[in-house]
Amino acid sequence: MKFRKAHILMLALVLTAVPLAAQMDAAHAKHCSLATLHGSFGFFGQSPATLIGDPALRLVISGTIHFDGHGNLSGGSIANVEGGGAGEIGTFAGTYTVNPDCTYSGEHTGNGETLHFTGTITGSGMLQETRFVVTDPGWVALGTNKRIRPEHCSLSTLKGSYALFGEGTVTALTPPAPISHVGTVTYDGRGNFFGSDTIMLNGTMIPDTFTGTYAVTNGCMISVDIASTAVGVVHEQGWIVGQGESTEVHLIVTDPGFLFYEATRKQ
Repeated sequence: MKFRKAHILMLALVLTAVPLAAQMDAAHAKHCSLATLHGSFGFFGQSPATLIGDPALRLVISGTIHFDGHGNLSGGSIANVEGGGAGEIGTFAGTYTVNPDCTYSGEHTGNGETLHFTGTITGSGMLQETRFVVTDPGWVALGTNKRIRPEHCSLSTLKGSYALFGEGTVTALTPPAPISHVGTVTYDGRGNFFGSDTIMLNGTMIPDTFTGTYAVTNGCMISVDIASTAVGVVHEQGWIVGQGESTEVHLIVTDPGFLFYEATRKQ
């Protein structure tokens, strides 16, 4: 009898816990909407995007996009196509939709071209980011959006030691050679930096040191001039994303002869 009573009590506890657990799961389930994407983001691709054709075209891109929380978007970007050098910032505008499962999609038009995309949303606040792919025929392009701080950026936004990494192709060489590097860079908060890195160029290791200057706009766009002992003078542009310990800089080389993306991340 005692065993039966204990068994009945345990069964009651289990049956009570099941709906409670379901309620807890429902309470913690994330439901996204248009308002989930609201604010400014920097976007970039960590490897060159490809437009399939004869010949195929590769490009590196960096930009900014603003979601208004009501289904409209706008932004601007710079791109370096096949190492031909980056042009002026191109602007675009469009629309987007967000599903309850935190997937999203949309389209934007700029310079007479409309692109469509679909992606996923993760995180919240300053740690919110999305991953997306371009869905138009011929494109192979994976990108990331990371949130830009709501306050204005300035030179002092970047100060201290950052990890550095990047990869791409030196198209100025014949034949074009793959290149990658890792290192550290220190920003002084006043427009100057210095650092060192290890470069792998076409399978050969090259130690490198560099110095340079940077300029920052209120909208967190950054322009960089680098003097490298291994590569020479290089120019880059991109955007600062994150805030505090999550601060990152995403850049592309804008000079002809390079198809190269890199990033620095707060250490």
